[in-house]
Amino acid sequence: MRTGKPFSMPPVRVISPTFESQVESSKSLKEWLRTEETVRGICFSKQMEESMDCSYKSITNCTFSHVQFNNCKLKATHFTDVRFEHCDLSNISFAESSLFRVEFISCKLVGTNLPETILNHCRMQDCNARYLNFSMSKINQAEFTTCDLRNSDFNDCKLTSIAFTNCELVEAEFSHTLLRGIDLSDSHIEGIHVNLPDIRGAIVSTHQAMDLTSLLGLVIKD
Repeated sequence: MRTGKPFSMPPVRVISPTFESQVESSKSLKEWLRTEETVRGICFSKQMEESMDCSYKSITNCTFSHVQFNNCKLKATHFTDVRFEHCDLSNISFAESSLFRVEFISCKLVGTNLPETILNHCRMQDCNARYLNFSMSKINQAEFTTCDLRNSDFNDCKLTSIAFTNCELVEAEFSHTLLRGIDLSDSHIEGIHVNLPDIRGAIVSTHQAMDLTSLLGLVIKD
């Protein structure tokens, strides 16, 4: 009898943003977007972005450091070669946007909305991203490292070459998202919401496998 080989997820090889020369901006991103379709080569530092509502813009070769975003929406925006570091992006909406070579380092992303987005070569590291919403997104070549993703929403996502390393995925929502070949073994997944067909082929630890037995309808008797 021929036995099938275990599925192996393509290796995760995230390409970091490529930065060219940048100038420090005294203006806010909101001010730039009032007159420019594309904001390029700008460094934003220690600023407050308030009540920004823009659509169909492009932001490329830009860095954001210690920037706080309040009540902001950037719908269908293209981000290329962008880094957010020590920024507060809580509850900002990036709905229907595309992110290519984008990094979030030590950021606050509580309730940040990225539904129906396309993410390629993205990195999220040391972030508080509780209640993050990625529903119905396509995510390829992405790393989530030491992030708090509790109660986050990955519902109806297409994930390709994804790495979760030492993340909190407690009570996260993965319904209708295939996890085949994705390594969850060193993250916390207690109470994860997932359908049985979607969890098949995921890589988990022995302890995690015990937590997932409820999906099989099993009752463990000592």
